[in-house]
Amino acid sequence: MKSIIKYFLIGIFLSFHISIYGQFNTLTPILTKKVENSKVTEKVKDTDNPKPKKEKKSWKDIFNITTKADLKSQIDSLKAMIKENSASNTKNWNLKKSQDSLILAIQSKIIANSQNIKNQFSPYDFVDEPEEVNFSKIVMPLSRKISITSPYGTRTHPIFGTSKFHNGIDLVAHYENVYSVLDGIVTETGYDHKGGGNYIKIKHFNRFETAYLHLSEMYYSVGERVKAGFIIAKSGNSGNSTGPHLHFSVKEFGKSINPSHFLNDLIKVNNLIANHYEH
Repeated sequence: MKSIIKYFLIGIFLSFHISIYGQFNTLTPILTKKVENSKVTEKVKDTDNPKPKKEKKSWKDIFNITTKADLKSQIDSLKAMIKENSASNTKNWNLKKSQDSLILAIQSKIIANSQNIKNQFSPYDFVDEPEEVNFSKIVMPLSRKISITSPYGTRTHPIFGTSKFHNGIDLVAHYENVYSVLDGIVTETGYDHKGGGNYIKIKHFNRFETAYLHLSEMYYSVGERVKAGFIIAKSGNSGNSTGPHLHFSVKEFGKSINPSHFLNDLIKVNNLIANHYEH
C-alpha cells in the first residue's frame, strides 16, 4: 500500500513537472518569434538605409607600388595617345594645306580682278614724255599735222561777219587730244562767255603763256604742273564756233604774239638741239 501511494505521488510530481516544463516550452517560441521579428525589422531598416561598404585597398594601393603589368598598361596607353595625336596632326596638316590653297586661290582672284579694274579704268593716254637723251621738250598742240583754218591777225568774224582781230590761230581738230607744248603750270581754266567756250591757260618759264579754247573736256586744274606732251584737254565745239576745232594763242610777257611764228621757232630750236646731240 505504501508503495502504491509512493508511485502515485511520484506520478503526480512528474505530471506537475511536465506541465510546468510544457508552459516554459510554449513561452520560449513566442519570445523567439518576437526577437526574430525585431531582427527582421532591423534588417529591413538596414536594407532601406544601406551603409556604404568600405572598399578594401590592395597592398599595391597602400604602398603605391607599380607592377610590370601596370607599366605595360601605361606604355600601351601612351602609344595609343601618340597614335591618336599623330592622326590628329595629319588631319590638321591637311586642313592647313587646304586653307593655304584657298588663300592662294583668293589672292590670285584678287590680283586678276585688280588687273581687270586697272584695264577698265586706265588713265588717259598720255603721250610719252620725250627722253632726256634727245632733249626734246617741245611738242605740237595736236598729234596730227598742223593745219590752220583761220590765221592770226585781223579777219572777218565767221559768225558775226564783222572785222575783228583774231589773237590766235584756228587748227583742224575733231574732238581729239590737246597737248601742252612746253613744261609749265596751269594758270586758268573755265568757260569764256565772250565766245571762247571751255579753255585752259598754261604759264611757261615765267615768259610765255599758251591758251587752248573751244574745248570739250579739260583734265587739269589751276596750280597743277604739266610737262611738254601731257594731254591737257580734248578739242571740241564749245563757245562761238562753226564746228569742232582748236583755237591756239600765245602771249610773251603778257603781249599777244603770232602762234605760228612761236611754233616754228620752237621747231627750229628743237631741231638744232636734236642735230647737235646726234653728232
